[in-house]
Amino acid sequence: MQQQFLGLTMPVFTAFGWAGEEAALNYALSQLEAFIHELHANLSRAMQSYLPHAGLSREIQTVFLATNENIEDDAFIAFFVRPMSLEIQLAITNQAALARSLKSAEEAPQRFLELLRDLGPGWSLYIKQMEVDPESDKRTSYQDLFKDEVSALDEETAAAVLSRASFLNSDPQWVTPLYISKRIPSEQVAAMGRSVIPVMAEQIDKLTPLVEFLMGKTPAKKNKAKAAARSKAATMVAEAVEQDVEPDRQFVYETELKPLHIRRGFINLTAAHWDFFAESARATTREVTVFFEDRVDRDSAVWRLASNDMARLVLGDAARNWLEETFAPDECIQLVATKRDDDTIEIVLGPVAS
Repeated sequence: MQQQFLGLTMPVFTAFGWAGEEAALNYALSQLEAFIHELHANLSRAMQSYLPHAGLSREIQTVFLATNENIEDDAFIAFFVRPMSLEIQLAITNQAALARSLKSAEEAPQRFLELLRDLGPGWSLYIKQMEVDPESDKRTSYQDLFKDEVSALDEETAAAVLSRASFLNSDPQWVTPLYISKRIPSEQVAAMGRSVIPVMAEQIDKLTPLVEFLMGKTPAKKNKAKAAARSKAATMVAEAVEQDVEPDRQFVYETELKPLHIRRGFINLTAAHWDFFAESARATTREVTVFFEDRVDRDSAVWRLASNDMARLVLGDAARNWLEETFAPDECIQLVATKRDDDTIEIVLGPVAS
């Protein structure tokens, strides 16, 4: 039976600093295994499709999200737990997979660097050169091609390192594994409790554009059916505006969607909008019914963010999937929120009519 996930508490981290404490290590590994399965369930659909496998490796005492069952056949994300930190690591170590990824990066070093910088502070890049024994296939470290914070990397250096790595990796004698990682202090992670799941899911989802780039994935082109669906949704939004509704019982709002909004399935409103949803002074959430195209989602809610009182529409699975399938980053979405006579709230979503 899978262990209930309680959070990555300090005993989970300290267990990896003890020698011979088998019970402590088994507890830590069970919590990590529960963590990775719950984390995978909370990722965007894109990342779940790119990394469909999640599990625990007792051999190297870590958990992973991977493209293939054989973890190192393609890109994978591993979590390394140490007494002082939790490390998130995106890795590509397979020679064939590296040939594809390094080619993409070598051809567009500026884009590669932009995607790295978009991850935010604290991320590092490590590309190393390893010699491959032709008989045993065993790898031996030879030298580091680059090992530093992303902030220390400029376009000229990136182009040179990627070209060198790609050239070496094309020779069967060499392989040039690529690692992109970030370390978070263990005390900070432990203090999150179960909220470590959405926090880490957000960190992983930020990697989506980079994973797409390195894996050679391209966004699907909009087809006629999707264009028709968008037109239908836009029409629904226009029709949802009711002229005879009192101003304090309906509002129309437009906002630009960022990549994270689409991947995580939420739409930011403003602090001024929260009063429309609040049922009491102490309320922090409000259930709403969301309509899009000819479908409905009854699992959505509006949250009040404690840090700045901003209202945020958090979509249920159906609406979240629709958002991800329908909108591209930097497109605008329009919503019409209406408070009915029984005080239930309905929200109609659609693209801004062009």
